[in-house]
Amino acid sequence: MTDTQTMTNGGSGAGVGAAIPLERRSGPRTLLPATWVGRTVHASYVGADGAGVESEGTLLDLYPFGVVMNVEGERAAVSWDALRAVTLVND
Repeated sequence: MTDTQTMTNGGSGAGVGAAIPLERRSGPRTLLPATWVGRTVHASYVGADGAGVESEGTLLDLYPFGVVMNVEGERAAVSWDALRAVTLVND
């Protein structure tokens, strides 16, 4: 059986389209919509000292490890594990 053939009723396949692979999605898989990039967000996260931090800044980019924000003129990278809440600020 080739990659493009499928099993029929008598076969042990999972279904008609089971052998056809799905296209891989390009780009990072993130927890936030890509449309939020470049907009102001309010983020709550756990800081390096273990204390809770809340800040407001511009969301610069989304990566597999987390987000990069402009907070008080500085770029800050926050991992997905440290983020607790991110809300979009009305512009």
